[in-house]
Amino acid sequence: MPRNKVPFLFLFAALHLLILNDLFAQGPKFIKTIVVDAGHGGADVGATGQYENSLQSKEKDVTLAISMKLVDELKKQLPGVTVVPTRTTDIYQSPTEKAKIANQFKGDLFLCVHADSGPLKRDRRQIDTRTVTRYKISYTGKGKKRKKIKTAYEVEEPVYEYFKRPLTRSGTSVWIFAAHKTSDKLKAIMDGDENFEIEAGGIDSVESTFDFNSPEGKIIAAIYAKRFQERSDRLATMVNEEVENTGRPALGVNQRQVGIWVLQATNMPAILIETGFINNPEDERYINSEAGQQELAVAITKAVQRYKAQVEGTNNYDKIQTASITRKEDGAGTLPAFEKRSTKTPQVIAVKSKTIKVDFYDDGDIDNDIISVYFNNALVVDKKSLTANPHSIVLNIEAGKPNELLLFADNVGAIPPNTALMIITDGNSRHEVRLSADMKNNDSVKFELKK
Repeated sequence: MPRNKVPFLFLFAALHLLILNDLFAQGPKFIKTIVVDAGHGGADVGATGQYENSLQSKEKDVTLAISMKLVDELKKQLPGVTVVPTRTTDIYQSPTEKAKIANQFKGDLFLCVHADSGPLKRDRRQIDTRTVTRYKISYTGKGKKRKKIKTAYEVEEPVYEYFKRPLTRSGTSVWIFAAHKTSDKLKAIMDGDENFEIEAGGIDSVESTFDFNSPEGKIIAAIYAKRFQERSDRLATMVNEEVENTGRPALGVNQRQVGIWVLQATNMPAILIETGFINNPEDERYINSEAGQQELAVAITKAVQRYKAQVEGTNNYDKIQTASITRKEDGAGTLPAFEKRSTKTPQVIAVKSKTIKVDFYDDGDIDNDIISVYFNNALVVDKKSLTANPHSIVLNIEAGKPNELLLFADNVGAIPPNTALMIITDGNSRHEVRLSADMKNNDSVKFELKK
């Protein structure tokens, strides 16, 4: 399907008015292209087996073998998906090249295959003895007549050989970019590729020359950066679960504080699988074996299938359970349905302006979350679907009033709970608030006017 190129030159022609609203209205994301990266390659061998009696395997060879099996398995189980390997031979690619390949192919997922290692302890053992000659020093005489006398004698001393002990740690771990590095992911989104892709209603993507350095653009780009991390974490969790199902030690989902630059530079959800410890004897045999490589490829593929089904399940709106908004009558008239649910303790936001603007976005995947919003018990948003395009309202903040905004979930979308990101414009200041509601609980915020 051809990609739609839509100019965004006049997207924000007015300060508080979004033009071309439907361009940012998002629908379900389809997984059409998966990029598989075999870590290292060429002169960059990666980790090597160095413990005593190791197979002396090289990480670059192990990752290529597992990656090729993973590519085959993904093509077999997901025939409608394009699977792109970053390399199929023993060549060197810089992290920049790998990220560029992933971004150029418009990947929807990036799967990076590696093998782990760690510092090896050096040890020694006695293998023989040998006879060595040593000398005892003594002196005779005094003053100028003092003389040094060397007396030879022989001793037996041990002969040692040195070796590296294998790692005791074993298992498969999954990594995503660290939460504090979201700014790096944001940079990749903003300038790592000439045209940042915005998901658009299930038709591939919209290519945009939109300025993500503008205040509005930074908000949207930040949403995507967060969304990529959430999706990466979800896929990583599924991979960890599928590895655990094989009976192999699953070491969980981790956020590495250094390294894994390629995960930050890819404009898509990205995970790195450390398939095993190359300096652990059992792991090294496993990741070098045909059976072990295939088992890992199948486990990762199952996780991708689950992830794909969950993400694309947002198409099945008939499966999304929408709340029945019932109302009750009493002497005071009609009461809102939110009173039938518990409300979380409100977050308190101090504002300096008597008039503030609030933009509502879907916080996470666009999964047809529908919300109603009440301000001081008055309905101000009625059953609006959250997207990456903001739904905006203006609130008047008054001293002596509760100034409480309440989020009511009309449904929980395809991926519970119902989540909303609020961007509050308070004069020249901005606040980000994340709210989460379900069919039993409301969420709320209170605004306090600064004196």
